[in-house]
Amino acid sequence: MKYINLAFLLLLLFSVQAQQDFNFTIKGHTQVPPGTQVYLHHKWNDVFFKDSIKIKSSTFQIKLKSAEPNLYWFSYSSNPETQPMCFFFCDPGTLQVNLKSQDSIAYSSIQGGASQTVYMDYRIMQSQIVATQMALQAAYQEAAQKNDSPKMTQISQEFNNLNAYYLKSIKEFVSQHRNSPVSAYIIYTDLSHPSLPLSETQEAFALLDGAVLKNTKFYTLIENKITRANGSSIGYKANLFTQTNTDGKPVKLEDFKGQYVLIDFWASWCRPCRMENPNVVAAYQKYKQKGFTVLGVSMDSNKEAWINAIKQDQLTWTHVSDLKGWGNEVGQLYGVSSIPQNFLIGPDGVIIAKELRGPALEQKLSELFNK
Repeated sequence: MKYINLAFLLLLLFSVQAQQDFNFTIKGHTQVPPGTQVYLHHKWNDVFFKDSIKIKSSTFQIKLKSAEPNLYWFSYSSNPETQPMCFFFCDPGTLQVNLKSQDSIAYSSIQGGASQTVYMDYRIMQSQIVATQMALQAAYQEAAQKNDSPKMTQISQEFNNLNAYYLKSIKEFVSQHRNSPVSAYIIYTDLSHPSLPLSETQEAFALLDGAVLKNTKFYTLIENKITRANGSSIGYKANLFTQTNTDGKPVKLEDFKGQYVLIDFWASWCRPCRMENPNVVAAYQKYKQKGFTVLGVSMDSNKEAWINAIKQDQLTWTHVSDLKGWGNEVGQLYGVSSIPQNFLIGPDGVIIAKELRGPALEQKLSELFNK
């Protein structure tokens, strides 16, 4: 057997509690012509890692090390997010790869250990549901061309049923493979969409064996997502944060413990925010002596514009920003996708209301301070 000379850069490895790094080998056969560049990717802590190999013969072998079973993928592009790709999970031991040509790489065959076997079972389940979905789409288009409203309504209902079936199938699959890191990956990728209720993620997450998977990559990612989401939900402790004020000094949410605090997300360039500011000013002036304050979090990127808007609108409370615009880290922590947005925090740090605009803010504060 001929082997490719692989100039594989040393990949950063991260230790995981209760687990040990392991070696794995990829033994492959490829249909691409000699000289073709093939890329191998993986991702850790939101950082992409990649290297390339140049095919010299029809067979190749790659030896690697990983901190835990993790998702890798082959492609013919250096861009780690460019289609088409061929995904697989690594396990200790050897994976057998039959890498197809560029147009067909997604259909390559990869056989390996327990994680890859579970992953392939999941892909089969997923492909069956996708096939049903495509058939429904074709049927709906045909009904639409015929202007067959009853048929279109029927198919729409079947779509809804299919979505419910898909969620049920994922949970059943996770329950059957509760010790597998692939199940955590499935929850993270398929049940973390913003359109889905957090309860769906929580329900599936509870099915995992935390004693086995705790501190693994995808389990930790889901756990952190749920924690962050709870920290921006009514009835839960607010996510703590620290950000700098207009003078560049750090301000902590904890600094306001014991007060009612309105975390107010806004920006100087946001016209609806500027129109809402007089309502916030009026509430602040009326209740600031009773234990109410405001902590403004700006989604600005221009410091001068931010400070000028504070002065123009007479916003005399504390303001913070990292000047990253929509990338503001506090905004991301609280899942802010539009402004104005606000969260009312009680003296105990628990979120008691949000999205209090117009007269709603004054009404809520009146309820709290005039009991």
